[in-house]
Amino acid sequence: MDPYETSATRYWGKADPAYPADPKWHPLVYHCLDVAAVGVEYLRRAPAQRRLFAVALGGEAGLEGWVAFWLALHDLGKFTEAFQGQRADLFQVLRGRSPEKAYSLRHDSLGWLLWRDRISRQSETEQWFGPDGDAYRDGLDAWVRAVTGHHGQPPFSDGFWKTHCHRQDDCAALQAAVTALRHLLLDEVASRIPARLGAERFAEISRDLSWWMAGLAVLADWVGSNTRYFPYRAAGQPLADYWPQAREQAAVALNDCGVLPVLSRGERSFGELFPDLAQPTPLQHWAANLDLPTGPRIHLLEDVTGAGKTEAAVMLAHRLMAQGRADGFFIGLPTMATANAMYGRIAAVYARLFEGEASLVLAHGHRRFVEVFARSVLPPITAEHDSAQQDETASTRCAAWLADHTKRALLAPAGVGTLDQALLAVLQSRHQSLRLLGLSHKVLLVDEVHACDDYMLGVLCVLLEFHARAGGSAILLSATLPVAMRRKLLAAFAHGCGHRRIPAPAQMAYPLATTWHSGAPQRLLETPLETRSSVARTVAVHFVTEQEELIGGILSALDAGRCVCWIRNTVADALDAFELFRSRIPDERLMLFHARFALRDRLDIEERVLTHFGPASGPAARAGRLLIATQVVEQSLDLDFDLLVTDLAPIDRVIQRAGRLCRHLRDADGRRLRAPGAADGRGAPRLWIYGPEWTEAPASDWFQRTFPKAAAVYPDHGQLWLTAQALRSGSIAMPQDARTLIESVFGEDAQTPEGLQHRTDRAQAKGYADASQARANTLTFESGYSADGTDWWSEAKTPSRLGEPTTNVVLARWDGDNLRPWASHDDPRQAWVYSTVRVAERLIARAVEPESATRKAAIEAVRESLPGQGRWSVLLPLQATPRDWVGHAGPVPRPGQSEHAVAWRYDPLIGLRPSELTANQEEE
Repeated sequence: MDPYETSATRYWGKADPAYPADPKWHPLVYHCLDVAAVGVEYLRRAPAQRRLFAVALGGEAGLEGWVAFWLALHDLGKFTEAFQGQRADLFQVLRGRSPEKAYSLRHDSLGWLLWRDRISRQSETEQWFGPDGDAYRDGLDAWVRAVTGHHGQPPFSDGFWKTHCHRQDDCAALQAAVTALRHLLLDEVASRIPARLGAERFAEISRDLSWWMAGLAVLADWVGSNTRYFPYRAAGQPLADYWPQAREQAAVALNDCGVLPVLSRGERSFGELFPDLAQPTPLQHWAANLDLPTGPRIHLLEDVTGAGKTEAAVMLAHRLMAQGRADGFFIGLPTMATANAMYGRIAAVYARLFEGEASLVLAHGHRRFVEVFARSVLPPITAEHDSAQQDETASTRCAAWLADHTKRALLAPAGVGTLDQALLAVLQSRHQSLRLLGLSHKVLLVDEVHACDDYMLGVLCVLLEFHARAGGSAILLSATLPVAMRRKLLAAFAHGCGHRRIPAPAQMAYPLATTWHSGAPQRLLETPLETRSSVARTVAVHFVTEQEELIGGILSALDAGRCVCWIRNTVADALDAFELFRSRIPDERLMLFHARFALRDRLDIEERVLTHFGPASGPAARAGRLLIATQVVEQSLDLDFDLLVTDLAPIDRVIQRAGRLCRHLRDADGRRLRAPGAADGRGAPRLWIYGPEWTEAPASDWFQRTFPKAAAVYPDHGQLWLTAQALRSGSIAMPQDARTLIESVFGEDAQTPEGLQHRTDRAQAKGYADASQARANTLTFESGYSADGTDWWSEAKTPSRLGEPTTNVVLARWDGDNLRPWASHDDPRQAWVYSTVRVAERLIARAVEPESATRKAAIEAVRESLPGQGRWSVLLPLQATPRDWVGHAGPVPRPGQSEHAVAWRYDPLIGLRPSELTANQEEE
């Protein structure tokens, strides 16, 4: 071996006492090359990401060597006694003495400190980048922060490396390893990249690219740590011989990972893409024929509920992919329920979008979370079972991250999930860079974009800016988009493309397709459209102020063989309504659907809801059934009710809910009608709205008197009054009334009555504060990948949306003294995922510990198996009773208050609820 390499091979990079063969450790310099090989091979196989780097750095020349060298330095911090001493046995064997330094600062930050205080100076002294190397320090620092941030967050800058190193031989070995890696990887052309750009431009470009380089470092470290592809090797092989072998293994590993772009099919007609749709709607026809110039682009599609916006968006995404402008797409939806429902719709068309094996993945998956699809993204990895290592190993981090299907969807060629998963890409959240890498050069498709509140809108605008910077395109869908929101979204995307001033949207027509692209920045294309004739209709509106009238109307409809849905604004109100009807109609005719179910039960309920009220439902499934639900049914779920009742809500929510009323053409008995020109046999659709009595001069408690539990859900009661006022005409005519209705409530000229003005003022002040919080929590592109004095949260605690704090409550059931997950699953990790329900922290923040030592031990064992060892969740053990399951939990007591826990009951048909319902329950 080269003399530079000999001392470096005395440092371990991966170690596992349970490794099935000898040696039980992998030399650090070999691991550095494993990771570099994965990164280079990824860029070879991901042309768009390679182009992103190449264009910014002034060309392809030297690119591979440049990227490989920096990735090889990702684990600089492991060349320290503090890290190496975690395995005292190995340290003794390799170094001939016992370690004397305690491990207190994680190796990612140690690596940054070593670069900053030692290796950077070495690079200047030895003129790695020419005689003016010190002029490039800012830019070089950006690359090192990116690669040493492979734990999913930038390294900490505070500290001094000598605190964690020991003798001069450690420093000599470190410098020898870096020298050997430089000679192998950083050729003369690569070393001239900084000079090619000039110091100032190099620093700017380096900060820009650091966001995606950090994601590449995380991905490469995870794949390069997988012993299935990179088995432990004995020291002694020259690096020049090991490097091509690592490259070969990297190619094999990436072939199995499911993170590489998949070849798109050639452009197809709308009929070929959607053979089950006889005729495209006007919006779909527009999407199939729109001219698509080159460059990043954003489309805002506004049309009525049920007008086929999703298919129009997929058509646009397909055309961009077929023309080589995108490698895939990610669809972000407002809730888990809507995201889950979207899987089935995408599965039907997925095989027509991609060539090769990727087209089989989703098509073979089950609609429930499409687990086969999820498992195809990154291969299984075995965590290193080494209790001596104090920080999380790469394999441990990867295994924990992969336990969540929704995260993997961001890395796949086609992904569906909640919008939160995409928003985390621009929040100060661990592994945000991996999400950002996964989204790059994909079409970002956001459904129901109007559902974003002020905070989410602020975060989404930053995401659009980052996405546009990487050359991505976006398609945003809404049935009810206020003009002011349209303006903000367009401006954010244009800013990401480097254009601060673009034409303001002026068109008030509806439906409307709005397009902007970077190739013609001063042109905003606003195209008024017709809507599909079958969804153009007038819905009668009937206000109800007395609950007895409402109950009577629902029972009459059920007796007549109709199916009915009552949408309530809180879980507590939904439970109240459920109890109202339990004694009035048979159990098999009554269903309850809200968000406070364990995930497995919620998915089961969702499937039953779609069976009875979805597009394929018939008379036997529908007749005489009542669904009590919260907001979980108002978006993206393709449901059809003969009568729909809703609590008073803002006008955009009312319009969404009305879209579930007589949604499909049916005869009087509920059979689907598909003949051209068929008329619905159920009569004119009629929407019942339950709310307070109308008054021109409402008091401040006008809404709260009727809905004490829902008063905080929609805090701007002025908007609720304006909604009631807008609907006093007694009907909603779509599409012609849509723009007027939305602007009459959300527009700048909307006038709140005096009695509710203080509530409106307070809600608006909170909106401004939430928007400000979004700016504080989101990343600043120009700063580059840097902690910059801010705290990077765990993904479990990062606020992708505001509101009261919530926590994941993991339900378990006692089986004797053994604790089992509530849901069963072949994979124990997934069993716990499916046993989880999200609850407000003011209701549940910790569970009551049992007195039994045996049961305490069982709880601790389960916690250890949960992601993050249960730090970000509450494990709630349940004991069986004759009618349901009961556990005890409560909030964290305030200072001076005593511990207060209540009994929480769980029933798979009713959900999680306190034994005595309180007036303080959260939405959904």
